[in-house]
Amino acid sequence: MVRTLKTILLLTLVISLLTGCSADIGQTSAKSAKKPRETVTMLSFPDQSKEYFEAAVANANIDFDLKIYEVPQNQYEDKVHMMLMAQESTDLILMDAPNIASYAVLGVLEPLEKYWDKNDFDDLIDTAKASVIWNGHIWAAPLNESSCLIFYNKRLFEEAGIIAPEKLEDAWDMEQLLDAAKKLTKRDKEGNIVQYGIQPSMFAINNKNEGMAYTQMLFVWWFGGDILSPDRKTATGYFDSPQSIDAIRYYGELYYKHNVAPDFEIVNGFENGKIAMWINGPWLLGIWKNNFPEFYNGGWGAMPLPGGSASASPTGSWNIAITSQSKNKDKAWQIVSAITGKEGMKIWCEGTGNIPARKSVLSQDKKYEIHPVYRLISEQLKSNSRSRPVTPAYPEISEAIVDCFNSVAHGEDVEAAVKLATQKINDALAVFGEIRLGPDGE
Repeated sequence: MVRTLKTILLLTLVISLLTGCSADIGQTSAKSAKKPRETVTMLSFPDQSKEYFEAAVANANIDFDLKIYEVPQNQYEDKVHMMLMAQESTDLILMDAPNIASYAVLGVLEPLEKYWDKNDFDDLIDTAKASVIWNGHIWAAPLNESSCLIFYNKRLFEEAGIIAPEKLEDAWDMEQLLDAAKKLTKRDKEGNIVQYGIQPSMFAINNKNEGMAYTQMLFVWWFGGDILSPDRKTATGYFDSPQSIDAIRYYGELYYKHNVAPDFEIVNGFENGKIAMWINGPWLLGIWKNNFPEFYNGGWGAMPLPGGSASASPTGSWNIAITSQSKNKDKAWQIVSAITGKEGMKIWCEGTGNIPARKSVLSQDKKYEIHPVYRLISEQLKSNSRSRPVTPAYPEISEAIVDCFNSVAHGEDVEAAVKLATQKINDALAVFGEIRLGPDGE
């Protein structure tokens, strides 16, 4: 509850300061008598590959400039708030899909439906469209779509005699995943683990990045549980269901009971053969191509996510939104359109390794049908994709999920951890359920 109220207060301050801010982070002093070009500003972070934003804008032949300000991803949300509170305004903000509602509810975003051509909006795949709509309005434009797979080290699989499934219908169930992780975990003569079977989340535990919740809630779905009720009003009976508890226990036991997952950060552990399997997304391909070219060229494989009859894959990625107090909304939309339109999205996804959020871009490039990663993700998006809960309370929900999973991974009692997380989620839902501050006063 404290965290929820803190967030509300912080965002309220953002609104007031956006309204009254006088300084702009894009302002520069003139270097010549020539009138400077107009500038649209955007807040981003290094992982979002600034060069491809700029390439997409350059391709659109826009007659004004885009200035991108970067902060580290693990500090991004706090930095956005701090910059705005320091009266440094911006036109564009990047935001993860499930956080859109938490911004929109307080009026800091500009509704975008007046800019979208219906046919152009309908070119987005269904999961991408759903991720940017809340309370009857469109709040952002998707950069790409996303999902996860199980990436595996080919050499380690060959050494263990394990054959990875290649087709969605052959995906492992949870017992098969555990069995493989055990076979792939190795110890030295002193009993020290020198090779772990699996890293079941995007990052090591103790990391509170949203990427943790993105991958951890998969386990709940795979066991037949859920995070919230269908009306998104309560977690009781859902996050604390027997299925969800079993899922969180399974995840925790990978660490403290079976010892097949590292409870600390192993830098480049997957690429260097210290971790055999890793649940992560297609953006790894771009990282490997640039930083681990030898590993990129044949050291890895990919297989579908597990789950058996309850198989599920995540959706929802980063988006671009226009701030409600931007003085350059029309030009800001031109930037949004340049980056997230057909040609811009093609440039962005080819450069970063991400999955296009547009049907037209997906259909134009055959690699999305034949490449092992993109083929599997496309099949998952069509057959078993699920979105993170769309609610203004999501930041608090995410934090509660990560705290719960990480504490259980450290050996804490699963029932107690789930009870605490369920209460935190319900507290956040109760607070935000009383707020109706959309652009129409809803």
